[in-house]
Amino acid sequence: MRLTLQLTKSMEDCEKLFRIMCFNVYAHNRDDHSKNFSYLYDDKEAQWHLSPAYDLTYSNSIAGEHATMVNGNGSNPSEDDVLAVAEKIGLNLVKAKRESNKIYDCVQEMLGRYL
Repeated sequence: MRLTLQLTKSMEDCEKLFRIMCFNVYAHNRDDHSKNFSYLYDDKEAQWHLSPAYDLTYSNSIAGEHATMVNGNGSNPSEDDVLAVAEKIGLNLVKAKRESNKIYDCVQEMLGRYL
């Protein structure tokens, strides 16, 4: 998350990465390693941006660990963990909690019977 802020200088891109992180946690996409996050350079703006999300798929992984830890927790990170990351990077916590809940509800509605 800090790399995204440092490279893009954009809280909007950090919010986007936060939403991806929430999806990965709630949908059990544990194959969330660094090669699944990319940045695109916009020549017109002379600015880096977080790429659209890709390779989003359910994956159980060895021992149920996420490839990328969330707030230092790789084994079943919780909403508290994702909100702690939001706070550390300086996202608005009310907005972050609302986004986290929205993503959780959507994942449960669409995938809940499979998780």
